[in-house]
Amino acid sequence: MRHLIHFTGIFLIIGIFLIGCDAVVDSTDSNIPEFSDQSVGVLFSLDPSGLLIPFTQDELDDNWVADRKFPTGGVESVSFNGRDNVAKIGVIAAQQDADQFRRFEGIKKVDDFGTKVQVDLYVPGEWQDANVVNVGFWSSDNPISAYPLIVYRNGATVDAGFYTWDGVGYVYAGIAVEYEDWNTLAISLDTENEFANYIINGEAAGGMTATGSNIGQVFLNHYNDGERDYFAYWHAGIPSPKTIDDCKKGGWQNYGFRNQGQCIAFVNTGRDSR
Repeated sequence: MRHLIHFTGIFLIIGIFLIGCDAVVDSTDSNIPEFSDQSVGVLFSLDPSGLLIPFTQDELDDNWVADRKFPTGGVESVSFNGRDNVAKIGVIAAQQDADQFRRFEGIKKVDDFGTKVQVDLYVPGEWQDANVVNVGFWSSDNPISAYPLIVYRNGATVDAGFYTWDGVGYVYAGIAVEYEDWNTLAISLDTENEFANYIINGEAAGGMTATGSNIGQVFLNHYNDGERDYFAYWHAGIPSPKTIDDCKKGGWQNYGFRNQGQCIAFVNTGRDSR
């Protein structure tokens, strides 16, 4: 395994500055840093403590606030693709902000999220051919030293797929996207080694230097390209069973499995067939 690269000093400062700079975040801009190979972090599995609170309307209204610009298409709790309490977040092209920084529309929650957090993003098939897509799961550590993030991107100068932030630029994750389905994005802090690890659909996807003791902010972020309206769907995620007993007496239904056998197989092998 190649050594994880820890960027310090000026590279960290540049990375934190660029994350809010349109030259990096606009998928059509030629100034986007070239993507590099990314070392993989240590694979971890999240227990239910890494899950966000379900996106009920009360949760969205009371505990999430605007980040940069409140989504022009609104924020609503809906049922979608077999799940309840889904955050439906919209972008309206005609309301694109003149300020490039505020063309990213989103919401954030400030809390002590511990050292790991995850969310599910539904990725529609049409995003494979969209001109500009940049929909992301962002976070920051506490005290803030870094902004770990995972985004789905597509554009004239980038290939469609998941990308991560390494402190300097976007890095193509190279992990298969589950189109027309839910994709699990996760961020975990390794406080001993001062590093944030990324996991996409259960696969390690590298990471970046982060010296904070916990995750202090989570963002759901959507780019307005000024050309089309679209919606992104987020779900707090489904916990995984820990024991065979969790699967019995109908318990398998709580974890999103189609039957008890699938649930038990997951406990025994770790293979996720949901």
